[in-house]
Amino acid sequence: MFHFFVPKCSGVETRCDGRQNGTQCFGALGGTLVLELMDKASEIHKYQWSKHRTIILEGRNNSIPFNRIENRSLFTPSNGTLRINNLIRTDGGEYKLETFGSNGKSSGSRFQQLTIQGK
Repeated sequence: MFHFFVPKCSGVETRCDGRQNGTQCFGALGGTLVLELMDKASEIHKYQWSKHRTIILEGRNNSIPFNRIENRSLFTPSNGTLRINNLIRTDGGEYKLETFGSNGKSSGSRFQQLTIQGK
């Protein structure tokens, strides 16, 4: 399990390696989180990143057909990194990344805990 500390101020950019199950990430309210979700999304047939069973990000065959927070985030499939800008309190919580094989069956899942710090 990895732990990262972020100062309590806005405008801060934080990096977090979420490729391990159980990763705890900390982001500053109003800041930016750069989250490494996977090595290369282009090598994964299908993936879903969700919170409380609500899909936040979904990708298939190197395309991103769905991103619930696209107005303040950018996902880069070539390196599996999700950048979330202007973090808000409701961004905090437990997230699940699930990957699927070409047969449509789950090939694994990982969990990340995101904590938003600040006033």
